[in-house]
Amino acid sequence: MTVGTGTKRRAAIALALVLAFPVLATAGPAQAAPKTEQVRPAAAPANDVLVSLTTLLARLFPVPAAVPSAPGNLVSQVTASTVRVNGVACGLRLSGSGFSPAPDTIVTNAHVVAGTTSTQVLRPDGRTLPATVQVFDPARDLAILSVPGLGQPSLPLASAVVGETDAVFGHPLGQVAVEVSPARVARRVTADIGDIYDRRSVARQILVLNADLEPGDSGAPLVNSAGKVVGVAFAVANLRRSTAYAVASEELVPVLAQQRKGPVSTGPCLAS
Repeated sequence: MTVGTGTKRRAAIALALVLAFPVLATAGPAQAAPKTEQVRPAAAPANDVLVSLTTLLARLFPVPAAVPSAPGNLVSQVTASTVRVNGVACGLRLSGSGFSPAPDTIVTNAHVVAGTTSTQVLRPDGRTLPATVQVFDPARDLAILSVPGLGQPSLPLASAVVGETDAVFGHPLGQVAVEVSPARVARRVTADIGDIYDRRSVARQILVLNADLEPGDSGAPLVNSAGKVVGVAFAVANLRRSTAYAVASEELVPVLAQQRKGPVSTGPCLAS
């Protein structure tokens, strides 16, 4: 399904409005080895610049209510491949999520590392490792990080199936523990909502999810029942809590294929 030209413009305007007010991190360093599926705190500071779309896409593509949780064996396997991504941009601390698709490699959102001067990843065992941004794609909102000695298993990619029940593995509100949020793929759409800086972009494949995500889940893998990544979480509907959005895995393939020669610019800060 393709969003029409008028809808593209409205989506771009909506994105611009929310990008002007990024949510900043206050999370400190890791404290102890995390446990899986920790309950979210009732009140905690938000921890990344998760793009908060208006209800435009939610109105166009409404989703049903709750979905079942992921099985325990899937949780343990995928948790071993996830990280929290921490960075400093314009003197402010930012935090998001990420996962490993290949040895010593982490995928996250471009808006998680935009403008960063230093980046680290926190492994599930509590170890913090330095990371270097080697691919920065603000149009697709994806970034590839090199993490020497990461030592985590890699997750394969697959295509999402509309109607399937998946799970998002992230660090909502910057918490240390990996939290698993059930998600149902409600729609697959092709839309041009602009890049992370609200500049004109190209149409990209987006998955509309029935999922309850939070700031800090940016960059988290959307994983199917076979343990394969079918999308990368990047946004929530700000007035419709049960609706979230992921970049489809098909958009990640060409980003992973880009040649990597070393550190690249991460553009200007989104936070101000």
